[in-house]
Amino acid sequence: MYFADGNGANLTTEAYVAEAGMIASIVPVTTTTTAVYFNKTDESKDKIVFTHDNTTNATGHRVIDIAKALAECSNAGPHVNGMTDVVDLDNSIFYGNLSFITGLAVTLDV
Repeated sequence: MYFADGNGANLTTEAYVAEAGMIASIVPVTTTTTAVYFNKTDESKDKIVFTHDNTTNATGHRVIDIAKALAECSNAGPHVNGMTDVVDLDNSIFYGNLSFITGLAVTLDV
């Protein structure tokens, strides 16, 4: 799975690639942010925080949409040659219905 934050993917935390099996959890952080944690080792995880609209009172938190898209993406292979753009803000590419995501931040070793 490929993620890019819209800043050119030329620095360490501007893009991130992970195997689907590395997903540890997907959790709502605030009404407008959702975090996805990826296992690196038994002791270390990486985190991507997505920024999105607030739909909590209307249709529920966006965590469900993000979780469904990541689950679907995880099962997309082998038809995608091993790599799927999930959220690429450099090129405005969004997997499934994830176009509501307006920002993402990568944090390594949380």
